[in-house]
Amino acid sequence: MGFRLGRLPGVSATRSQTATAVHTEGSRWRLDRLDPDSQDLLAKDRAPVMPRRGLPAPDALDTRLYLLLSEDFRQPAARLAERLGVSPTTVRRRLDRMHRQDALIYRCEVARYLSGWPISVTLWGIAPAGETARITAQLIRMRETRLCASLTGPHNLMLTVWLRSAEDIGAFEARLAERFPELTVADRAVALWQLKIAGHVLDPRGRHIRGVPVTFWEEPGADRAEDALLERLRVPR
Repeated sequence: MGFRLGRLPGVSATRSQTATAVHTEGSRWRLDRLDPDSQDLLAKDRAPVMPRRGLPAPDALDTRLYLLLSEDFRQPAARLAERLGVSPTTVRRRLDRMHRQDALIYRCEVARYLSGWPISVTLWGIAPAGETARITAQLIRMRETRLCASLTGPHNLMLTVWLRSAEDIGAFEARLAERFPELTVADRAVALWQLKIAGHVLDPRGRHIRGVPVTFWEEPGADRAEDALLERLRVPR
């Protein structure tokens, strides 16, 4: 990642933090516009929510199938099979395996400015290690929470929330302070324009412009830069 970003014009430094656990993310957020019967119908065949594992060892066909699905997830198995050069049975078997292993995330997004929750705020917090599990378990049940993750680095919690207005930012932080006095909010940022989400480019109001198929990074320039660094490290000083 550092080599890839470092090759972009104007980038002088990068800083990364690893998410050690993602407690919830946008695909689990609900707008609550469906009636109970419709919600039950959608949840009928849903497996229990568990930590996402992904495929342990995806092969070339899995990768090609991922790429086609990222273009348009609604393609029928027959069309996917035709484009992959395999049988529809093979595609269905692969999709079933991906589904069972939670390697696919089913997600229906809504334009944020039309959702009634137009303000997106990301908070970075510091929580005692012994209290993190309890705090995150409650944070992910809050109506506003879109993303909650544990991080490495000086701020060990990240929380992204959708709010009704900018005036609600202070009130939300006050609620956090009252409910979790041991949690310190160290920084916050408001997303004025979320340019891309889940492989789709958005306009300033969160409406779809175009899709960008997900690809697995292959950056020859970054690979060469890494190889050059390794060569320099091998030379005694």
